[in-house]
Amino acid sequence: MKKVICPLLLTMFLAIALVGCKGKEEVAVTAPEEAYVPIEIEKAETKFIGNSITLNGKIHANDEAVVLPKIQGKVTTVNVKLGDYVRKDSVLFVIDQKDMLRSIEQTQQSVNLAQKSVDQAENAITTAKINYDSIKESIENAETNLQRTKELFEAGAASKTQLEQAELAASRRPLEVAESQIRQAEISYQQALNQLNQAEVTHRQTQDKLEDTVVRAPMSGVISSLNVIAGELASGAQPLATIADIDRVYFQVDVTENIVNTLYTGQKVSVHIPAALEEEVEGTIDFISPTVDASTRLYTVKVYIDNKDRKIRTGMSGSMALNLDSRDNVVVINRRAVLDKEGNNIVFVVEGDHAVEKQVTLGMNTASEVEVIEGLQEGDQVIVKGQQYVTDGERVKIVGGE
Repeated sequence: MKKVICPLLLTMFLAIALVGCKGKEEVAVTAPEEAYVPIEIEKAETKFIGNSITLNGKIHANDEAVVLPKIQGKVTTVNVKLGDYVRKDSVLFVIDQKDMLRSIEQTQQSVNLAQKSVDQAENAITTAKINYDSIKESIENAETNLQRTKELFEAGAASKTQLEQAELAASRRPLEVAESQIRQAEISYQQALNQLNQAEVTHRQTQDKLEDTVVRAPMSGVISSLNVIAGELASGAQPLATIADIDRVYFQVDVTENIVNTLYTGQKVSVHIPAALEEEVEGTIDFISPTVDASTRLYTVKVYIDNKDRKIRTGMSGSMALNLDSRDNVVVINRRAVLDKEGNNIVFVVEGDHAVEKQVTLGMNTASEVEVIEGLQEGDQVIVKGQQYVTDGERVKIVGGE
C-alpha cells in the first residue's frame, strides 16, 4: 500500500510545480478592486445670489419740442437737416418777409405823419398862448386907458363916444376867445399824441411779426423730424420740425403690481441696449407711476441714462434685469445637489474618496442655485450628479466637475 501512495504524491507535487512555473510566465494574480460610484461635483461658494427678471422697453428722449411757426407764409430758408444738433434760439427757418417789410415801411410812414401832426399841434398851442399873452397885454392897457377916460368923462373933458370906445377896447371877450383857442389847441395836441401812440403800437406789432418770420429753436437738441423744405407753405397747423434732447434719455418699462413695490426712485439698474452699446449701461430709476394705466393695468417706470455721445437713439429697444430678492456673501450650491429625505433637505459631499451625507438648511433659491444657511462650508465638494445612487459612506470616484 505504501508503494502505491508514494508515486501518487510525487506525481502531484510535479504537476503543481509545473503549473506554478507556467503562471509566473503568463500572468500575475491581482486582488479584486473595491466597487465605486462615478459622480460629478461642484464646490460650495460664498457669493451673491439673486432672483432676477428681465424687463423689455423702449428708449425715449428726455424732452421733446415741436417747432410751429407763429405766422403763415412761404418758407424761404431752411438752415437745418435731419439729425443736426441745434442750440436754443438758433435760426431754423425763415418765412417770406416781403409783405412784412412793406407793412413795416407803411407803418413807419404812418408814424412819421402822426409825429408831424403832433409837432403841428404843439406849434398851434404855442401860437395860441402867444396870442393870448398879446391880447391880455392889450386888454390890460385898454383897462388903464378906460379908467383915465372915465375920469376925464366925469370931469367933462372926454365925450361919451370916447368913453364907449374905451369900454369896448377894454372888453375881456377877446381874451376868453384866446383862452378857448388854447384849450382847442391842447385837445388837438392830445388827439395827435393818441394817433402817434397808435401808429407806434401798430409799427411795433408789425416789427414783431417780422421777427415771427424767423423761426428759432425752442430748446437745444437734435432735429428728430423735419417736415418742410424751402418753397413750401408753413402754417400753425403743421409742425415744421421736432427737436429731441437726447443728451439724457430714459428707458421706459411697464411693470405689474407684484413688481412695482420692489422698486424705488434712486435705485441703480443696468440696461442693455444692443443696437447702441455692447456693454450694459448704468441708469437710475427716477420715476415710478403712482397710478396704474387703465388700459394695460401696468405701472410705468422710467430709468434715466446719460447719453453725452448720443449713441443711444430714441425708439431703440432695450432690456433691464431686476433682482427682486438677493443675498450677498452667503454659501451657494447648485440646486440639483439637493435631495429630499423623509422631509429633510440633504446633500452628499466628497470627503476623501467617500460620499458623506449632510442635512442642510436652505434659504433663498433661484432657478439654478440655492442658498445654504446651515450644513455646508465654502469649498465643500458637493455631488451634483450621481448623488441619487450613493449612500452615506459609500466609495465614489469624481469623473466630472470641479
